[in-house]
Amino acid sequence: MYRNDGFRELGRQECLRLLAKVPVGRIVHTRHALPAVLPVNFALDGDGAVLLCTSATSELVRAIDGAVVAFEADEVDAVAHSGW
Repeated sequence: MYRNDGFRELGRQECLRLLAKVPVGRIVHTRHALPAVLPVNFALDGDGAVLLCTSATSELVRAIDGAVVAFEADEVDAVAHSGW
């Protein structure tokens, strides 16, 4: 983020509050040396950890087992040209 770019960093509590409002996030991982993105349903536990519910034999589990991944979720207001 750069000064005056219209973005601001969100604190942990605000992030958790916003995450609790959206039903779908994304897991970003590497597949064959390229970025891959999988949509996921998720929930937050009492400590704010992201919980995923999937089959132990799913593509998601095979893709991320032992891998470094990123989790993303957001909300966009197309009319107001804003979001988080």
